[in-house]
Amino acid sequence: MKILFVHNYPATFTRIDKEILNSRHTVRELYVRHTCPWQLLLATVAAIRGVFWCDLVFAWFGAFHALLPFLLAKLLRKPCVVVASGYDVANEPTIQYGNMRPGLRRWIGKWVFQLADRVLPVSQFTACETATNAGVAQRKIWVIPHGVSMPDNSILDEDAHRQPFILTVGGISELNLERKGLLNFARLAALFPDHIFLIIGPIQEINALRRLQEIAPSNLFIPGALAYDELRRFMQTVSVYVQLSHYESFCMALAEAMLAGCIPVVVNRGALPEVVGDAGFVVPYNDLQQIAQALQKALASDSCARKRASQRIARNFSLEARAESLLEVLAKIER
Repeated sequence: MKILFVHNYPATFTRIDKEILNSRHTVRELYVRHTCPWQLLLATVAAIRGVFWCDLVFAWFGAFHALLPFLLAKLLRKPCVVVASGYDVANEPTIQYGNMRPGLRRWIGKWVFQLADRVLPVSQFTACETATNAGVAQRKIWVIPHGVSMPDNSILDEDAHRQPFILTVGGISELNLERKGLLNFARLAALFPDHIFLIIGPIQEINALRRLQEIAPSNLFIPGALAYDELRRFMQTVSVYVQLSHYESFCMALAEAMLAGCIPVVVNRGALPEVVGDAGFVVPYNDLQQIAQALQKALASDSCARKRASQRIARNFSLEARAESLLEVLAKIER
């Protein structure tokens, strides 16, 4: 089958899905950028050519970039599949996040989801958002969680190289100060002056970095972004991974950190409890006292707890399971 793979963000998860689809089908990528008119024009021409060429349109995120390919595909009676994840189904006015807030983006997003033959949320939480906020019928929804690839040294036998570091991952932006809980992470660091806290991620907005630095204690380090493989290797040396987000549709960094043997401490928002399960600590959102207590327990965890966290991800969120489910969905549509 020939697949037009449409996305607006060249992230690790889009690359992974493209590789999965390419293992069984012929895939043509359409990366839609619309920061200036000529990019939008090129994307429009590529979308028209791509839809005439393909047998199926597969889009990551139900947003503007998928609308034209889906409309053309429906006119030509070709099936459409969309992955729902995060901003495209979110409605979080308190942090000004999500396309399902009132406005043009909501109308476009709902149109995309209605045109889709299958909608593939990345978590049960996102499936609820997809049905509630985007109005997608349950019969069209098929939950396929993110898949995390197993590193070569995934079996954790000892903590010989484990450092008492506390890590969180997120780009430094005004939105992420609240959405990713970076401000609360800085406040948490002030309660543990003898431990090293790190925020790893690209510095996207200087003003956000300055706001963070204003409250950051001396034991909080913000080194910027790391390459994907370098970050995953670093996670194998970290004791605890903390995620204090206001909103998460899944959180790949959390799953990757757990797989690497980090003890997770997360808040009870979004899909974070769904990922952690009983292999870590889930505490109330914005309750810094309970977060600190959980962190203290996490720092005292032994290698058995690390293995339990790693095994949960390997068992429930493997890359092989995602690949099998994605290909199964396409096979059913192809028939």
